[in-house]
Amino acid sequence: MVAGWTTNRLANDQHKRLIGQGDSYQADDGMARPPPGVPHLVSVNEAADLQLSRIVELEIIPRLMLMHSAAPGQMRAPVQAFLITPLHVETLGKLAVEGDADSCSRFVRALLDAGAALDQVFLELLAPCAQGLGAKWDDDVYDFSQVTMGLWRLQQVLFEQGSRFKLCSGGKGPRHRALLAAVPGTQHTFGVAMVAEFFARAGWDVLCEPKPSWQDMRAALSSEWFDMLGLSISTPQSIPQVASAILSLRQASVNPRIFVMVGGPLAALLPDLSALCGADAMAIEANAAIEAANLWIGAPCKQA
Repeated sequence: MVAGWTTNRLANDQHKRLIGQGDSYQADDGMARPPPGVPHLVSVNEAADLQLSRIVELEIIPRLMLMHSAAPGQMRAPVQAFLITPLHVETLGKLAVEGDADSCSRFVRALLDAGAALDQVFLELLAPCAQGLGAKWDDDVYDFSQVTMGLWRLQQVLFEQGSRFKLCSGGKGPRHRALLAAVPGTQHTFGVAMVAEFFARAGWDVLCEPKPSWQDMRAALSSEWFDMLGLSISTPQSIPQVASAILSLRQASVNPRIFVMVGGPLAALLPDLSALCGADAMAIEANAAIEAANLWIGAPCKQA
């Protein structure tokens, strides 16, 4: 349902101002470092093999010390908003493929402890990291098994943080129901799971079926009321099959006016994807999908 995820990549001049570049001093070991007491978000060591320990040492600990440095009763110094950078995304991807089973979770928890928001972690860290692993697979940097393991570890982080993410929801009132799935045969379905978390946070009841068959979807829609069907599409070769399936699923649905939305990797490449598939709408990222679904449905959902 999503893979048009994008990452907030900072311009170099903004990045330099953030970490205090230009105001460095020479340490005894001959290395240039930010001035003492200046919090910085990205280590001066930007080697590709930057590990979790360096992130914690040079980013997390200074921020936590700054947050708790004031004595009780005194006003604390304001802490700059946390910015997730391409280096964080690259580091998480490396840990997902080459680290131990818990390294991704530790890294994400450290960023959250240092002030990163859950929305940032989902949209600016996990999503672009998953995209990056897919790109490395296409470029033969990682093989299929490495990417599969990396995405599985990212999905574990997604589920771990998902409960906290949903607690931030202010959604109240009638709850709509959504069935979210990837087109049968899709290899990697991290994006579907990501969108499901966002819909649940927005107050929707979500049935997420990352790898169902068309028969599974037809059975679900014919036996339960759903306000929306969301399909993630990865390849252009599947469009004719998806168009035929959507027509069949509409006919089978208990809800004769079910809202059908398409997304996924192909959505970022084909702006007319919804028309090609016979869907009602298309979305490239999760928040846009929720906004479109809420706007389209409008009225309270049917109470089963």
